[in-house]
Amino acid sequence: MEQAHSYKIPTETEDSKMIMELLYNGRIYPAEAIMSQDERFVKAEANVNRMYEELHGRLSDPDKKQLEQLREEMYESQFYAEEEHFRYGLTLGVMLMQEIYEVYGARYFKNME
Repeated sequence: MEQAHSYKIPTETEDSKMIMELLYNGRIYPAEAIMSQDERFVKAEANVNRMYEELHGRLSDPDKKQLEQLREEMYESQFYAEEEHFRYGLTLGVMLMQEIYEVYGARYFKNME
């Protein structure tokens, strides 16, 4: 099953900045721009939140604080994992583009002369 995503595609600004410049200047945020709309993700996320709230409601105050700290640590851990996935995917994409250019690009551009 193909995953559905909600993408926030950057639009051209008044001065037509490159995507690389928008990234560098903090105008677009890849980590925040994609939210899966896959029904499996939405259902799993709803279940996690429901279970968290149920457990949170049954715990003593000190245990609630510990559960909240656990959730924050999990969010932070997930953020770092997603950051590494982004880096790896971007690096792989750049390497693929370089390989395509090296193998096919030179021949293509020679034919254009």
